[in-house]
Amino acid sequence: MDPKSFKEGIIKDPDFGEAGWNAIFETPALRNPLFKKALKEGLYSDVAAALGAVQTTVLEAAFPALIGRNLIKVLPTKNTLERFYKEIRPYAWVTGEARVPRTGRRVQYQDVPVDKEIECAQEWTESYVEDASWNVLAYQIEGIGRAIARRESEFIIALYNAISAGNLAGGSEVTLATTPAWSELLTLISRVEDEDFHPNVIAVTPSIYEKLMNHDQFINALYMDPTGMAKGTILHTTLGITFVRSSLISKTLCIDVNAAAVMLSRRDLTTKPYENPGENSYGVHGSERIGLGVLQTKAVSRGSR
Repeated sequence: MDPKSFKEGIIKDPDFGEAGWNAIFETPALRNPLFKKALKEGLYSDVAAALGAVQTTVLEAAFPALIGRNLIKVLPTKNTLERFYKEIRPYAWVTGEARVPRTGRRVQYQDVPVDKEIECAQEWTESYVEDASWNVLAYQIEGIGRAIARRESEFIIALYNAISAGNLAGGSEVTLATTPAWSELLTLISRVEDEDFHPNVIAVTPSIYEKLMNHDQFINALYMDPTGMAKGTILHTTLGITFVRSSLISKTLCIDVNAAAVMLSRRDLTTKPYENPGENSYGVHGSERIGLGVLQTKAVSRGSR
């Protein structure tokens, strides 16, 4: 992240603004031994650059661990609650000229509150900051990003696991063998499709992922595009499905990400200086504000052993 962009983003954010930048970020950073060290050693030109560098360090560490964002629709918001109307089916009406437009049947709605704040901090004594190298401090700062990303993913996965079996696509969970068969995977997909949704992500445990990799359908180039691979994922299969693996996943999930659920981001992962002079404790604090809600349970199928 460009340090200038970080400062501009904070100032433009209605939660902070120019006063917030000065009171919450810049002034505390000038007192904080961590940021003073970065400026004293000439690592960054000014405090805004040092703040931006720390933000970048945390975001880069968080990004690979944000596995849960592959499983859910993420929408930014400035509100503390959003209302989503739910339609049983979208309908297209046949009308003549000058007819009043009609929408689908909105039979109920779902309120999604932004009620979760995830936080993590790394803190040290002033003497430790003075003696440690910047590279060591930056390595420890990365832990903020990984911890927040992991907790966010745990919330998202728990959201899907909490859907009652009777409300899932097909009305029940799919029983998977110890070594899942390819046909069982297709059953998970077809259940969601039978509900008129379009699954685009399957999430599995690392052990199931390993067993799936023994299927010819996975190792054959017709089913897996090596150019579309990223850490923890297999992209662009001929099924139109992205496969995600994580140790946080306990049950196999097949999801239409565009319909199943939403994560509202009131404030994305943001870092600021942390200080507690009475405890001789200084460091970096990271946090984000999010809200989660299931919109269409039938856009999800789930498998268990």
